Amino acid sequence: MKYRTIYSIVWYIFLGCFSLWLICGLGYKFLFNDTIEQSRIELTQVLNAAFPRDQYIIDGDVHDSNRRNLLSIAVSISIKKDSQHKDIKSIKPLSGEWTLVDQTTSRYVYENETYRVYVTKDSENDGYRVLLARNNWLEILHL
Repeated sequence: MKYRTIYSIVWYIFLGCFSLWLICGLGYKFLFNDTIEQSRIELTQVLNAAFPRDQYIIDGDVHDSNRRNLLSIAVSISIKKDSQHKDIKSIKPLSGEWTLVDQTTSRYVYENETYRVYVTKDSENDGYRVLLARNNWLEILHL
């Protein structure tokens, strides 16, 4: 009789946890999908304004590189080297008030009050990777 009681308790706990997991998963998919899409569109527009296609040779479309939270927190693009952009110093955001916050030989970080731009060397494609994120979110999540 004791084994039946323990089995019933474990079974109901399993059903309760599974139901909670299912409700949370479906709620996230249906309730927060618009918020995720709006955030991705906003970040893409800011990235396209800061790095226009008529100034830089952009390889492909904008990539949603870090989507670990309810909101898309970063988007990135690849920029190819050309005659004007031979070194990492020449890859800068063109529109807006951006300040250089950190620089190393392979990474430059620009910041304004809302966003942060990380420009890194892309050794695989012989170009640069530009990542735009909401200000300080990458440091908080240790990405």
